[in-house]
Amino acid sequence: MPVPMTDRTADLHLHTTFSDGTDSPERVVELARQVGLSAIAITDHDNTEAIPIARPVAERHGIELLPGIEMSASAEGEEVHVLGFLFDPGHPGLVQHLKEQQARRVERVHEMVKRLARVGVRIEAEEVFRLAGQGTVGRPHVARVLHAHGYIASPSEAFTKYIGPKNPGFVPGSPLPPVQVIRVIREAGGVPVLAHPVYLKRDPLIEGFVKDGLVGLEVHHSGHTPEMVQRYDRLADRLTLLKTGGSDYHGDAKEGLPVGAVKVPYALVEALKRWQAATVR
Repeated sequence: MPVPMTDRTADLHLHTTFSDGTDSPERVVELARQVGLSAIAITDHDNTEAIPIARPVAERHGIELLPGIEMSASAEGEEVHVLGFLFDPGHPGLVQHLKEQQARRVERVHEMVKRLARVGVRIEAEEVFRLAGQGTVGRPHVARVLHAHGYIASPSEAFTKYIGPKNPGFVPGSPLPPVQVIRVIREAGGVPVLAHPVYLKRDPLIEGFVKDGLVGLEVHHSGHTPEMVQRYDRLADRLTLLKTGGSDYHGDAKEGLPVGAVKVPYALVEALKRWQAATVR
């Protein structure tokens, strides 16, 4: 029996093994089925390769799969993540951008390994790349290798001891300004949305992103308290931004955070589609 439209829910922030998640695209879709989601977006970091793998599984289960991605930028020394939805994964500009970003990520890992060695923490970059496999490499893979070698008690400790800001192994992420990432998403026919604004910590920056072409705000996120959700909901209304939400699922990399930990009404998916239909030609 079809789920009534008013009862349909979505999780629009999910990661797989094609970035820093620990579950395959197929497994993520299966978990979405188990919790009764009607729509999902796989939003791997600077990578869209999970989408064609997940699509047939989602279709078989009657789950709508939105093309999604999480892209990195920086503004005034702050790391900024921008989600993209409903874009064309094969758009030449997007494909080239992701190729360049993934190359920067490889260079970043090599530099982190060098800096860690200077303080006596010795790991091999190739071990990090093997762990990342075919996916986009990132700091969580470095953290897991550090944990495997016994330098830290848990992967999360790496971000406070070795590879977080002001730590000896820290290397800044993407140097690109948000306007460039926003432009790439929009030129590919997508909807750019600021991810987890709580981690940005500087709400005034968001108004500048809107002037750069930002369309939405991730109001609902597993890192947001109820008070934060209310705050970002009001901010989205004030700036006339679309609202999205998701769990930011990473599998075992974020314990106690299942697929569907954050469920948003399907009406938010419809709003994304309406904006895209009215804007993209």
